[in-house]
Amino acid sequence: MKWKYYDYDITHLVVSFLYFILSIFCTYSFIKRPKKQQNTQQLIFYPLLFLGVIIRAVFMFLQPFVREGEIVIPNQANILLNTLPSFTFFSTYLIVLFIWVEIYLISYGSSMRSIKALPIIFNVLTVVMYTALIILYVLDFTLYPIQHNPVSEFSTLPEMIIGYYDVGCFISASVLFFFFGLSLVIKFRHSQKNFAEDKRKTILRRITLLTGLICFCFLLRAAITLFALVDLNLISSYWWWFDGAYYCGLEIVPLWIMLYLLQMDRNKTRVASSAEYNEKTSLINPT
Repeated sequence: MKWKYYDYDITHLVVSFLYFILSIFCTYSFIKRPKKQQNTQQLIFYPLLFLGVIIRAVFMFLQPFVREGEIVIPNQANILLNTLPSFTFFSTYLIVLFIWVEIYLISYGSSMRSIKALPIIFNVLTVVMYTALIILYVLDFTLYPIQHNPVSEFSTLPEMIIGYYDVGCFISASVLFFFFGLSLVIKFRHSQKNFAEDKRKTILRRITLLTGLICFCFLLRAAITLFALVDLNLISSYWWWFDGAYYCGLEIVPLWIMLYLLQMDRNKTRVASSAEYNEKTSLINPT
């Protein structure tokens, strides 16, 4: 059978392959990660990222066959495959954000009670976020008739709410990343008593690069998603090239860069502080 939407189909297959390659790098990073000084949130970083990448790869691989009519997938299921990776990626970025908050509190001499409360806050936010998302998915499947669209479209109220929910999460996160990132960049330009000099330079380099990258990508993807919710051209595939540009530019490349930055400077450094603070001085990979 000859495909009618050749450009669209090839674009999505190529993007699917790129996500597959990214999943391999994610697996490699997980295997090579330092095994010491990791809390629960750091430990789930790579599995969460891998899950999102694999789901996104499957979604991209299926789209040419869905649009060509060779397979039939309910739009509700297609929306789930399309949106769930965004939230898993958001969770991984949230882990990075909370580590930044942790470093911020340490650098400003906050009490250990405040620092130890961060995992609890993270867990509560994560449970609330995914509970709300699951409820929306269930409502979408149960309250609305099954639709079969050639492309993934936000067409029901729960699906629209999921889209706006996604926008709100990334805008809020960009504001927090900017605040804590800028605060840490300013703070870590000078020597810190709780951090060895080489550790300080490593943190400064990583946070500077990640702050700019994350804030730019989050705000741009939020703006595009918001526009797509209003004007369905972007998600109804009138622009066959859009998914390739969007997902490569705002997901694949930033995730590659983030993984690379989090792998920088693996050499162990000595932290000039108590053992209690030693656990609080890394960005995903203790060095």
